[in-house]
Amino acid sequence: MKNTATVHSRAWYGDEELTLNFPTGWEVETLGPKDAPALSDAQIERAFAKPIGTPRISELAKGKKSAAIVVDDLSRPTPAAKVIPFLLRELSAAGVPKSEIRFVVGGGSHRPITDEEVAKKIGADIAAEYEATNHNFMGGDLRALGNLDNGMPIYLDRVVADADFKICLGGIYPHGSVGFGGGAKLVVPGIAGFATMFYFHTFSPGRGHAVIERKGSEPDHRDFSEAVAAVLGLDVIANVVLNSRREICGLFVGDFVQAHRKGAHFALDTYGTVIPETSRKETDLVVLNCYPLDSDPIQTGKALWALSHFEKVYSMALNPASDGICYHGLFEQIDYVRFVQEKAERTESELPAPQLGTQDQLHVWSEHFLVDDFYKKHPGALLFRDLDQLIALFAEKLPAQAKVAVLPAAGIQVLANES
Repeated sequence: MKNTATVHSRAWYGDEELTLNFPTGWEVETLGPKDAPALSDAQIERAFAKPIGTPRISELAKGKKSAAIVVDDLSRPTPAAKVIPFLLRELSAAGVPKSEIRFVVGGGSHRPITDEEVAKKIGADIAAEYEATNHNFMGGDLRALGNLDNGMPIYLDRVVADADFKICLGGIYPHGSVGFGGGAKLVVPGIAGFATMFYFHTFSPGRGHAVIERKGSEPDHRDFSEAVAAVLGLDVIANVVLNSRREICGLFVGDFVQAHRKGAHFALDTYGTVIPETSRKETDLVVLNCYPLDSDPIQTGKALWALSHFEKVYSMALNPASDGICYHGLFEQIDYVRFVQEKAERTESELPAPQLGTQDQLHVWSEHFLVDDFYKKHPGALLFRDLDQLIALFAEKLPAQAKVAVLPAAGIQVLANES
């Protein structure tokens, strides 16, 4: 009987293996996604050679005098550096001047990433040779592009809006608001100004977690993102799907709607996880490994969708939160400079004495999630620093033959009960 499980952890900060050791006599079951193998360089090249719904970038960008490439930030596990050399070859073949190609980190209202983090995202050699800037959603360096029919004001990052050729390079991951990330989401909210972002989050409904096509007649978040992308003139996307080891297993290049939808269907299949009936009913403890969305503390919640698929279980989430910075400017209504100043002035609370909670409480192991931020974000949950200590507390409470279900990539897995 297996009483251990090994998972990946610390995306962007080592991507290491983490072994979970449970008491002898416990039965540990790993419920992984369907998954897919990593793409070869030849397969990545083929995705650029045969785009979905558009001509090849080397043709589409001919005659363009400048290009902007929007990438996601480190809150997303997208290994953009793996794809960028192929993309740059396409732009070079089109004749776009190297000096007029710029990268913009489309982090929405997330914090700006550092130069070191930019190098992680786009590659150190690329960061040294190309201009890369962070989008500032509260800044004034925006272009006003009118309004949508529903009244949404359109303010977008000037570098992107002014470029002749516009590309979004991101990842397709399950998302409660737009169904799946990627596509036009790097436009809104990715490079949107405060007014656009506030209107977007306040006056339109979400699509639903892992929902590809809208249900019903009312336009939703995904529809409005795509409407703004059309106004911007987004030329092409390059969207990846990852496997449970954070390797690119799918790449979808082309039209920001058609390529995204094809990628979302592939993602739904790749991230798909069937929960056996016995596991659903008999599991005592569910372990939700937040990888590969485990660098940003805020992303913890994306692993919690899985809990609805189990009956009367204790739950434990693993999120090292390596970034350690719990900032989302739109909801905190504060710019990052002031956030850093206020954070420096406050005294961090001590971690409460470790104790096990109830079945309706989430137990989170995290090395870097700050105490005050954690309990503000998860007021009913419990935070632990020592993983072995947490497991020992469960050993005191659960049966001698407890059953454990481990979801190794819970942040991106899409669960379904066995039919």
